Amino acid sequence: MICPLTHWESALRTAAGAEGYSDTFIGHWLRALLYYRAPDWVFIVVYTVFGALVMLAWVKVKPQVAGSRDRK
Repeated sequence: MICPLTHWESALRTAAGAEGYSDTFIGHWLRALLYYRAPDWVFIVVYTVFGALVMLAWVKVKPQVAGSRDRK
């Protein structure tokens, strides 16, 4: 059930010429937070930097296979 305040806010936004909510207030903002819009180049840069950091961490801190520690 959509909150009456959300209906009221959406009606006031529409009356002011802005876009109203097509969903609940929280749903609208969660969707905007989780599925944000950005140009493609932003995602390419972020993914490339993240991949480079993962590779750097892999080289700096070598992963150990379980049970393969040096035993003396």
